[in-house]
Amino acid sequence: MKTVALFGFIVIIYTVQPAAAATFTGADLLGRCEAAEKSMDGGNVSAKESLDAMWCMGYISGLLDGFGIGDYRIGEEKAACPPEDGVTRFQALKVVNKWLREHPDAMQKSGRRGAILALTSAYPCK
Repeated sequence: MKTVALFGFIVIIYTVQPAAAATFTGADLLGRCEAAEKSMDGGNVSAKESLDAMWCMGYISGLLDGFGIGDYRIGEEKAACPPEDGVTRFQALKVVNKWLREHPDAMQKSGRRGAILALTSAYPCK
């Protein structure tokens, strides 16, 4: 029980940031999500990488939930059309990481923007 409480406290301290730091870049997102990919692929991760991985998977989960319940549009067009059977967090993680690696110009821009562009590129509406 004490371990769970300590772990929860560490996660809260790690994720609570001042408002100015709430915005993250593509480089920030990729760094954290590479740790998640490494962990999911069975690699050894440090304590910091483990926290980064948890943050990333939480972020990806929220993003997928948003796409699942929202009707995101660009103009009149729906922004993304994932397959009917859905997209797993790990699939979305790989999509986002791959897109960010292939778009170095996105590293200093909004990480949120990069993640959304990655998913809309991977799952375009026909």
